[in-house]
Amino acid sequence: MSGNMIERIMIFVDGPNIYWGLKNHNQENETNLSIDYKKLIEHLANGRRLIRTTYYCSRPVPADVNHIKFTDYLRSVGVKVIEKDLKNRTDSVTGKSKKIEKGVDVALATDILSLAWENAYDTAIVASGDGDYVGAVDKIMDKGKSAEMVSFRKSLSGELKKTAMKVTYMDDIIQQIRKV
Repeated sequence: MSGNMIERIMIFVDGPNIYWGLKNHNQENETNLSIDYKKLIEHLANGRRLIRTTYYCSRPVPADVNHIKFTDYLRSVGVKVIEKDLKNRTDSVTGKSKKIEKGVDVALATDILSLAWENAYDTAIVASGDGDYVGAVDKIMDKGKSAEMVSFRKSLSGELKKTAMKVTYMDDIIQQIRKV
């Protein structure tokens, strides 16, 4: 970045990955913490110019009251929410129907890549530990963009940790970003 240029950042949140990371953290530490996304965004932005935060998640069908409240809360703090409907799949062994998440990772990776090519940001901050993002992160870095990862320690793939320029562990900042 040259002298008077303020680094432009975009935050991409893999909702299911952060949800499960927090759930595991709470179980291991016998806590019941929630993330205050406004605090998280401010912490990650750290004085840089935030272009947008996008939260990617699955939407229960039919709609679930807690999910609606949560996504309304995210929108109220300025987060764009991208929802993919949960899909019904039948387990071939048990014959039982189960809901599975489809399209969340692809939507997030597509946005990281397309927005890098549109020069919409200088740094992508990806809140996820999913190794599926390694290819997208590598590509944007080849394009001259910076990539930072935010994840719970136990959720972060080793390959993703090596790929990113900076890693922030949610475990280390949870007290600063928790809902009070």
